[in-house]
Amino acid sequence: KNIFLHRDLNIPTIQNVAKIFYKRLHSNLSNHRNPLISDLSTRTIPGDPRRRLKRKWCRDLLEN
Repeated sequence: KNIFLHRDLNIPTIQNVAKIFYKRLHSNLSNHRNPLISDLSTRTIPGDPRRRLKRKWCRDLLEN
């Protein structure tokens, strides 16, 4: 199984790497000096309902 390979070789999973990079991107966006870019750092899209069918979005990584 992949989990054993990741654990034995100390390789991070794709989900963990994506979470780290997305959190880093989100923090860079929120601290940006351009107001248009800093407005992109919201956790939700305005007017976007939270319902969807079994789909993971990048912004969901910020909630964990």
